[in-house]
Amino acid sequence: MITNIEELFRITQDRLEGQHGTITINFANRSHVYSGNDVIGNCLQEWLPNWFEHLGVDIKPGDNTQSFPDFVANFENVSYDIEVKAWNYNNSPAFDIANFSSFLATTYESPGKLDASYFILGYRPMNDGFSQGFVVEKVYLKHIWQITSPSTKYTLDLQVKRSRPYTIRPFNFSCN
Repeated sequence: MITNIEELFRITQDRLEGQHGTITINFANRSHVYSGNDVIGNCLQEWLPNWFEHLGVDIKPGDNTQSFPDFVANFENVSYDIEVKAWNYNNSPAFDIANFSSFLATTYESPGKLDASYFILGYRPMNDGFSQGFVVEKVYLKHIWQITSPSTKYTLDLQVKRSRPYTIRPFNFSCN
């Protein structure tokens, strides 16, 4: 029985790093292996909680699919807010950590979100691109302060739209 988030991370890291996968679509009695990159991260983000359930973890989706947290895991009466992220390991991470305005507005009322656990999967295409699938290179368990840093222009690495902060983005923590 898994008793805490660190143990879940170690098991996940041991069993998933180096694993090969494909994304398959079944439609109109036809099966097709997807060879693009743009849905792999989303599929892994949806798949990972199912993996946790397979390991016997009591995990439930957050209250709203577009708001924090993605999931809540319970170990021995201790709840952990979990965010799940994935990115193409050949590039710097560019996933959204949080909407900037929403993060500012809600963190004061719910400071516990600063303690959330981020399960992050770094995946790579197979040698010929994604037509032969992908491999999970690295599994991380991080907190928000471990994946954010100042940028050359702002106090945080941000995506900016129309001269306004839009989303908080990670720095390339995989190089550390």
